[in-house]
Amino acid sequence: MSINISRKLVDYIKLSKPRVISLLDLAAIAGFVLGLPKVVNITSIIISFLAVLIGGSLAAGGGMIINGGLEIERDSKMKRTSWRPTVKGEVGKREAYMVGAIFIVAGTLLGFLANPLTALFIALGSFIYVVIYSIWLKPRTWWNIVIGGFAGSASAWAGFAASSDTFTLLSFLLGFLIFMWTPGHFWSLALRFRDDYKNAEIPMLPVLKDEKTSAKAIAVSNALMIPFALLIGLYVGLIYTIVALLASVMLLYTSFKLYRNPTAEEAWESFKLSSPYLAIILITLIVIKLI
Repeated sequence: MSINISRKLVDYIKLSKPRVISLLDLAAIAGFVLGLPKVVNITSIIISFLAVLIGGSLAAGGGMIINGGLEIERDSKMKRTSWRPTVKGEVGKREAYMVGAIFIVAGTLLGFLANPLTALFIALGSFIYVVIYSIWLKPRTWWNIVIGGFAGSASAWAGFAASSDTFTLLSFLLGFLIFMWTPGHFWSLALRFRDDYKNAEIPMLPVLKDEKTSAKAIAVSNALMIPFALLIGLYVGLIYTIVALLASVMLLYTSFKLYRNPTAEEAWESFKLSSPYLAIILITLIVIKLI
């Protein structure tokens, strides 16, 4: 019995995409730190921090588990996703829906320990990812990952709300940075695994357009994101702005290389840099604000 439970937990962890959750958690922490008031109640702020971190992680994981149930047929046609427990029959579709829904509800309820606004953003992130992105947009249009990027934005907004109980221009900018970052990141992945997405009949931009057009879209998307990364420097300071600028130059360089040579290998290099880029931005923001 204990062995079965352990295997199930491992399956759920795999389906919840821990690497993605770790980036969403960074966004939530960055939002939380940005929203901290000058005077805080230590006990209250710790409870709010744990509520948004644990609640947000549970809800995000739940959404991805449901996505695993929704994507069984398509995942089975892709080499990149054929290992998933849902594809291998270790987690059934109904089980994925049930467990995912429980995680989302539990995560949202934990958000209420901070305040209702935090719970709202946690629930909003799950709704966008499951209903707007996975069910509605992903099978139908290349706009899927563009509009779906707001699911990541909700993590930053939940973090900011947890410490401040508000939604401000600064909060919006942090969330919108993640929204703008998302297309270039996932289009690079889709260009690297273009045949996979084509076989699964998922209308990602690199499936519908040629490599050169896709590479141009990635470069433009990344370039349009950078001003939002730098705008946050008006609130955080010069050191953050310098770090963000240097990181952005590196990202633009890989985007330029991809545009000049739109191959799967260059797309993979662009994809591998995009997550560290966002992590550097968020960690720098957190450290500077805490110091």
